Amino acid sequence: MGIPWLGWTCGKCRFCRAGRENLCEEARFTGYTLDGGYAEFSLADERFCFPLPGFYSDAEAVPLLCAGLTGYRSLVKAGDAKRLGIYRFGAAAHIVAQVARHQGRQVYAFTRPGDSEAQQFACKLGAFWAGDSNQLPPERLDSAIIFAPVGPLVVQALRALEKGGVVVCGDIHMRRYSFVSLRIVMERTDDLFRREPGTA
Repeated sequence: MGIPWLGWTCGKCRFCRAGRENLCEEARFTGYTLDGGYAEFSLADERFCFPLPGFYSDAEAVPLLCAGLTGYRSLVKAGDAKRLGIYRFGAAAHIVAQVARHQGRQVYAFTRPGDSEAQQFACKLGAFWAGDSNQLPPERLDSAIIFAPVGPLVVQALRALEKGGVVVCGDIHMRRYSFVSLRIVMERTDDLFRREPGTA
């Protein structure tokens, strides 16, 4: 049985009722607000446990429960992007890169500036291009996923996008950033400030 990061939600709020439990105001998280994670034994809510196939060892299954779930959810939110940028190439990113390549996408890996080892690793996993996070890719991206709590990467990812592209912030939290270049946002996304008919 696998216990993921999201360990409990109220089940009653509008987010829970809409299948968006990760946004529940009362959510509890394994190893953070719930005991567990590295424990030998743990008590868990069965609603948030996953049966694991017997052929996986613990070492093989654990990455799928944290980095794998976070990464895959971010990949789904990124849509069907052909050119996918991944910012900060760590645990979730290396799993997502392999899934994206299997889906036939071009992966553009962005690492900390000067981290040639991570860039080589990304290329070894099939990245079409790898470079520093302060660089622009050789062509515009359809979507980008950010796996780092670094606010300025949001603006950098927006600069790398094709018009109408998507940026997914896949980290647990994001440090503050300022939209000094709000024009970039306006140019890259055509519906950011649109409201649905009938909304205030």
